[in-house]
Order: sequence, then structure tokens, then C-alpha cells
Amino acid sequence: MSDEQQSSENKKTKVLVVEDDVFMADLMMQELSNAGFEPVVARTGKEGFEKFVETKPDITLMDLLLPDQKGFDVVRQIRRQPNGVKAKIIILSNLSDETDTEEGKRLAVVDYLVKANTSLPEIVEHIKKAL
Repeated sequence: MSDEQQSSENKKTKVLVVEDDVFMADLMMQELSNAGFEPVVARTGKEGFEKFVETKPDITLMDLLLPDQKGFDVVRQIRRQPNGVKAKIIILSNLSDETDTEEGKRLAVVDYLVKANTSLPEIVEHIKKAL
């Protein structure tokens, strides 16, 4: 097996987690690492967009209530990037009214999860399904 084949087989799926709650972000990092993913965390919308451009994640988990801007605004910024048009994005928020879920559909997110109703193992399963 060539080194290139081996390195591509050993490449972990990169998951960008845009989450301002430190405790939640740490729990998600641990759960994702344990599941074999490579988590990358951003705590603000600006940092989330920058890390999306820099790290080119395989999938992004996006909170909607961020300290500097709304998560939907970050999704719009991502969608304007060449690699962001078809980027896999899962909304993970406690906002669950119909207006928010409809906005998620308009922005072509692959899933919309309500934090309070979704366990960490369930989040991992949704990521696996989306990939």
C-alpha cells in the first residue's frame, strides 16, 4: 500500500463545532474524539467562519445563538464560499420554533437538532448519517 493510500485511509473525519458554551463544546469534543472524529471547535461566529475556511471540515455543527452573530448568518457566509455551497451543516440549537427550522431548510442544512432533546451519542449518529 502506498503512503498516500495509507494516509487517506487513516484520515479522520473533521467536524467543526461552532458552540459558545464551553462546557457543551468540551463535551462534544470528547464525544466526537471517542467516536473517531477529529473535532475542531470555534466559540464565535467569526471564529467559526474562519475555521471553516482554514480547516475545510467534512461536516459542521452550528449553534444559532452565538455571542457575536447568529448561526444562520455564519451559514450564509459559508454558503458563499466555493467549498461551502454543498458543505454539510447540522444546526444544533435550543431554538426550535418553526421559523428557525424553516430557515434551516432554506439554507439547505442537512439536519436540525434541538440540544435539549438530543443526547451526545445521538448527535454522533446524526453526523454519521449525514456523511
